Amino acid sequence: MSWFECKVTYEKEIAESGKVQKVHEYYLVDALTFTEAEERMSGEMENRGPFRLDSVKKVNYSETFFNNGQLFYKAKVGFIQLDEKNGVEKKKYTYMLVQANDFRDALEELEKQMKTTLADWTIASIAETQLVDAFRYEAPEGQTAEAQ
Repeated sequence: MSWFECKVTYEKEIAESGKVQKVHEYYLVDALTFTEAEERMSGEMENRGPFRLDSVKKVNYSETFFNNGQLFYKAKVGFIQLDEKNGVEKKKYTYMLVQANDFRDALEELEKQMKTTLADWTIASIAETQLVDAFRYEAPEGQTAEAQ
């Protein structure tokens, strides 16, 4: 599976004021293709009334760590590798997504998850994303995810 970031525009009632306002929100969907991502996002949005799917782009997260947090953080992690030919250390960077309630929770969750990693690593950055929610693939009842 791959992750796709979908930008959706629709009208939403704002809880504080009770007014209906046009909003632009970002969602993450795991899918095999752009077409499947569009289809799955449309299915998730159909109960919210009319909407427009503005964009679908593939994003590269090597790992995703989900929990009950309200926010999503994109972490840039550098794995330290030794270039044996030149005898110098190099860093290979990868991106990970961490769901957390705040920056501190995201940092703690990332460090907890990375403790089992044998390679040397360092956190280059952690930044809050605009993601509202993530929709992971769930196999239909009686079917395994591998059969997809």
